[in-house]
Amino acid sequence: MKKKRIVLITLGVLTLLVLGVIFIPNPLSQRIVSEAKANGYIKYQPLEAYDMARRICTQCHSDERIKMYCPRCGPPFVAVVPHMQTFIENYRKTKPNVEFTNITEPQAVAIVQVWNALVGNWEKDFREQDILKLIGHYDRLKALFLTPVDQRPIEAYLSGREELKIGHMTGLDQMQRKLGTPENNPQPVQPPAMEMNPSDGGANQHNHDDPNHKH
Repeated sequence: MKKKRIVLITLGVLTLLVLGVIFIPNPLSQRIVSEAKANGYIKYQPLEAYDMARRICTQCHSDERIKMYCPRCGPPFVAVVPHMQTFIENYRKTKPNVEFTNITEPQAVAIVQVWNALVGNWEKDFREQDILKLIGHYDRLKALFLTPVDQRPIEAYLSGREELKIGHMTGLDQMQRKLGTPENNPQPVQPPAMEMNPSDGGANQHNHDDPNHKH
């Protein structure tokens, strides 16, 4: 009985220590939570996903390059982000002195939603079978692609944050609201009417066909 009590007390103390490490703010708890999110055990909140996407993606791309990505440049982000893992691995080989963070699939799911919301989502412009083929063996990304946009929590939330948008969709919401307002639909300017002298019935109007006419 005494040994059982000691075992229970030990387990209780260890449980408290683990909970303390996880939930009390400290570098170790932050690392544990970060790893849990990267591996899909804890979901990213929208703004956390935004910070993570910018931190990882700007390892290789500038903000300006991300901003300029558009439908004419390539396939949707859901088909592009998973292949960034290959580029990061290549960077690791060509730049061994620089530390690069690779992308886990749960992170890729969050990153896709971030850039879909802030740069643009043109998944509907591509055939489903083509996108699924480009995604390859990434089952979580396939599931994301088959999920309606309004049911993607990160993308749905960030789509309403106009101040964060950086791509070709920037300011679209405001522009659409202003369509049809008088200041954006000016009336055509009418040319001024030609002045006439009522006393002579217009006989004193300028005659540009007269060789003696001078301004």
